[in-house]
Amino acid sequence: MGFISNVAGTLSDSIKSELDDQFLETFKTDSLGQTILVKHAQRIDCKGFNQGNSEIISAGSKIIVPEGTYALMIDNGNIVDSVIVPGTYTWNNSSSHSILSGGFKGVVDDVFNRFKFAGEVVKVQRIFYVNGLEIMNQTSNKYLEVPYPDPIYGTLYFKFRITFSFRIVEPVRFFMCTGKATSVLEFMGSPACPRQPVLEVMDHMEQALNICATRDKLPFPQLLAYKSKLKNAINETVSRLWYEQRGMVIESIALTDLTLSESSRNRVEQFDSAKIFSKDPAALKALAVLGFVKAMNTAAANPSGAAAAVGVAGVGMSAASIPVPKTCPFCGTQLPSKETLRRCPACSADI
Repeated sequence: MGFISNVAGTLSDSIKSELDDQFLETFKTDSLGQTILVKHAQRIDCKGFNQGNSEIISAGSKIIVPEGTYALMIDNGNIVDSVIVPGTYTWNNSSSHSILSGGFKGVVDDVFNRFKFAGEVVKVQRIFYVNGLEIMNQTSNKYLEVPYPDPIYGTLYFKFRITFSFRIVEPVRFFMCTGKATSVLEFMGSPACPRQPVLEVMDHMEQALNICATRDKLPFPQLLAYKSKLKNAINETVSRLWYEQRGMVIESIALTDLTLSESSRNRVEQFDSAKIFSKDPAALKALAVLGFVKAMNTAAANPSGAAAAVGVAGVGMSAASIPVPKTCPFCGTQLPSKETLRRCPACSADI
């Protein structure tokens, strides 16, 4: 009699647990925001009628997917479906049937399966929401020091920090990488202690900057103005790790606290000055006059008076020997070669 009693009890438990799971579920979530990457969905059960197993999702259940969110359906460990467009969806391909959705035969089969395992549920069905928003302000407190093979100024050395944003674009691939609910902090780390994804971006910065300099021919002053090229170079260098393995891409990137080394800064300033004066004879003449005045002031303060006077005279002769321009540097008008003019006869500019 004991065996019959146990069988009857197990069958009763199997039927009861199956009936408890007959109510259809509705799953929803609020925006995952800037802190959650993957979240295990919880069903809506405000009135307390659905007392079934939380890991059983009956066929016909509703899944509400908000903006900026993806949804994944997991049935017995397999990702059986995914949603990337917001809206309300019905889960029809669940392996758990419901009388309320017309699956009477399947319910009988489920009861028998539960009876074989002493009334225990042998399925695991879950809904996971994956963040599809742009996740901002990922950074590290560490400064990077890299050479930049500038196409104009030559190799420049500077240090900086990076701040970037990223987005999950392949939710299935990302979930297969993480395999669980996770937060941004858990996955990316903090500025003081960045984790592997941030370290990978930092590690590929020098390679990305080389692409900007050698292939895109971006001079250093334009580097910060063409951040889209820098972003593309970063995605290109980390594409295998980020997109192919994790379904992620860099959305934007910024170089913060950027500082040129002293030698690099001096080179840039000298090059820019030479470039300006080579295109502007008036500016070159003004520079010579300023140099002459500075030499006179230096000579006046020099205790070696005689030598200073000779030096000043030499500087004066050099300044006087600066040729008068043949054309107006402002409007390009041809000037008389035998006359010394103070103003251009065409535009009245000082020459």
